[in-house]
Amino acid sequence: MSDQTPESRTLRRLGLCSLGVYSILAVFFWTAWSFKARWIDEAVIIVAIGALGVLYFYGLKFVRRAATSTIVIFAICVAAIGFVTPPFDSTDVFFYMASGWQQAHYGGNPYSGSLRDVAGAAEDPIIQNKWMARNQNPWLDIPLPYGFLFALVARTIAWLGRGNFWATLALFDVLNLSLHAGIALLLWKAGRFLPEGNGKTMLYLYCWNPFVVLQYLADLHNDIIVAFLVVLAAYVLLRDRPLWSIPLLVAAGLIKYITLALVPFALIFVVRHKGWREGTRALLLSAAVLIVTAIPYIGQVASFKYALIHAQLSESTGSLHAFVVYSFRTLGRVWPPLVNSVPGFSAITKVGLWTIFAVFIIRELHISWHEPCEPLMMIKKWTAILFALIFIASSQFYAWYIGMLFPLALLTDRKTILSDTVIALSGAHMMSFTFLRRKAIGYFVAATLLPVLYSVIAGLRATRRHARSV
Repeated sequence: MSDQTPESRTLRRLGLCSLGVYSILAVFFWTAWSFKARWIDEAVIIVAIGALGVLYFYGLKFVRRAATSTIVIFAICVAAIGFVTPPFDSTDVFFYMASGWQQAHYGGNPYSGSLRDVAGAAEDPIIQNKWMARNQNPWLDIPLPYGFLFALVARTIAWLGRGNFWATLALFDVLNLSLHAGIALLLWKAGRFLPEGNGKTMLYLYCWNPFVVLQYLADLHNDIIVAFLVVLAAYVLLRDRPLWSIPLLVAAGLIKYITLALVPFALIFVVRHKGWREGTRALLLSAAVLIVTAIPYIGQVASFKYALIHAQLSESTGSLHAFVVYSFRTLGRVWPPLVNSVPGFSAITKVGLWTIFAVFIIRELHISWHEPCEPLMMIKKWTAILFALIFIASSQFYAWYIGMLFPLALLTDRKTILSDTVIALSGAHMMSFTFLRRKAIGYFVAATLLPVLYSVIAGLRATRRHARSV
């Protein structure tokens, strides 16, 4: 496709506008930002992310007839600006740095000891610094809530950083940029295995997405590691090498535990397509991954701070559960007798949501075992499971969780309701960078419920139109 087509020229102009906005944000966050202490901070962010969102979704209509080189060049430029943009909306990466340094320098176990327990923590710039102070450094008193593999990743990067704050931060930046490029390459290569070979569209949807750029290249959330491993697991399914999908999903689960829910489905796929022998090999490889990553930590398993780890993972915030409970609590202001019922209602709601998810999983396992299932169908199933787990069952939700699901959803073909929903959610949750995320009910409705309802209704209408035309 020539880069002189009208679509290429239009997309190039949109790309230049996006680069301009990203550059303004990068300069702003380095020079004038004060953790949104002034109204101008919020105003700049709202205008900028609104512009980026409009440019991104408007550009989608020109992608199929635009030159691949145009998409790739601007993807590289956008990634470069994301790489040099400082973490502006989250201090998570500074916790990664501190927990890695806790291990590499102080010989601590991040599951059995907290950062505050480290001798000299108050004077150590990796553990106590002005960046962490922006939100009062809540990480000092909690153990690492992530899996063994991420603990090793953090430890290795901190060791390479040698206690230098900027070097360590740069190494995490390089890690996320490398994984970002890896995901883009996998999506491009996977396009040839999909019905319409839409690798170019997937490349645009992922690489030009401002949510992806700001959450994973600027704020440096570790969800991108999970996303890379899951997309790689999906890619080996498409390449007819399903044996490796199970160890990859286990490795992803050793970053964040969510992908362990996909392992039984991957095992069924391997057994049905390659036999029990290959399934056993896959399980042995997965066990080896688990053992190797657990060895540095498991010796202190009896002293792990399980209660604090569980509290972090089960905290009710930003989720469907939190929305329902908050709504019930608000109703209690009108009818005071309900106030005393909030704890019980919260527990019942949590059990109910997990029960719905469990029934869904059991049903999908039964279908996977008894009905034909090709690679693309299994990828769609993985996407649906992660979506149900993140948006329905989990009591805890933060916008960046979408990153674990977003690239995988692109592989399901953009004509599906689920993929369109996830794309819409990535746009709506750009609001998480603004003050709106503090408006509990309003934010959840605007950023989650409305995009889901819109995508479902639009998808059903499209299905009916297609049925009438056949």
